[in-house]
Amino acid sequence: ILIRLAKPWIGEDERREVAAVLESGQLVQGPLVERFEMAVAALVGRRHAVAVSSGTAALQLALKVLQVGQGDEVICPALSWPSPAHAARLAGAKVQFVDIDQDEWNSGGDAMRAARTGSTKAAIVIDQLGNPARADEIKEALGSLPIIEDAACALGSRFASGPCGSLGAISCLSFHPRKIVTTGEGGMCLTDDEEVADQLRMLRNHGQLRGEFVIASGNFRMTEIAAALGLAQLRRLDEIIGRRRQLATLYRKVLSPELSLQQTPPGAESNYQTFGVILPQGHDRNATRDKLRDRGVEAGLLSFAIHKLGSFVGNGSSMPISEHVAARGIALPLYPQMKNAEVEEVAQALDGILHE
Repeated sequence: ILIRLAKPWIGEDERREVAAVLESGQLVQGPLVERFEMAVAALVGRRHAVAVSSGTAALQLALKVLQVGQGDEVICPALSWPSPAHAARLAGAKVQFVDIDQDEWNSGGDAMRAARTGSTKAAIVIDQLGNPARADEIKEALGSLPIIEDAACALGSRFASGPCGSLGAISCLSFHPRKIVTTGEGGMCLTDDEEVADQLRMLRNHGQLRGEFVIASGNFRMTEIAAALGLAQLRRLDEIIGRRRQLATLYRKVLSPELSLQQTPPGAESNYQTFGVILPQGHDRNATRDKLRDRGVEAGLLSFAIHKLGSFVGNGSSMPISEHVAARGIALPLYPQMKNAEVEEVAQALDGILHE
């Protein structure tokens, strides 16, 4: 039996809430979406939340509201799923990549400050794999430059100074099935600025403002089905994160010391959306992943050096730490229903491969 890489925790509450929506007949953006928005805003300590159709949509709308466009530059960490860099490129901006810290796998304030030019319009800060970025350091480094926090993986994680999702002009969440809370697909923009929130609401719904179409925009709405799922998941968020932290602690205890693990900044707390390892010299990432599968363990690629992907090929950037983590990083199974014995089984399988 394969130990899965990830598995959403769907129970009777979720099934009951979704069935109630189907019975109601109101399936798109109604009272449940509003309740979900209010619950997440309260959790993160933001004044406004605007639910959208995906985490990627949240990033695209955030950049549009900040008026990022042709000729602008956007600072973005080089290690990530491609969405933040693609969103900036789709807005017409040039992506100014910055490398990551070798221990925390996040980009720091000094690197972002060094990347800033006269054309920089915004900076995207990523809480990589749920691990909080150094928020205070970055705010100090960037000053008045607008920050978009890509907290897609970080719901329930905490900076030393407060909840992840509370940083910058706009923060963005994802509710993809691999995230801490899932709505199937879905995302959210969070802000403390009422005018920004109003613009986001307009942009997600065909550019409508009080029934009038005032700007050309698409459909980025969240369904009531998704919100019902999200609300049910939120009710046991503490349980979900608590169990992930238990499993991560066990992994740290039983994994081989030859493996490099992600470190959390002092005073911060990760939700362990993903538990990753960096393989030692001489071990191929893809071969190791395939061997783990042969032993009944589903592992995945940890992340991507975005500047090396086909969508950015030829940009000339060299980001050695991001490239190293992407080339040697593996994501190990981690989800709340996972048993302690399965963590030990994963560690034993990986140790066997390292020493065969």
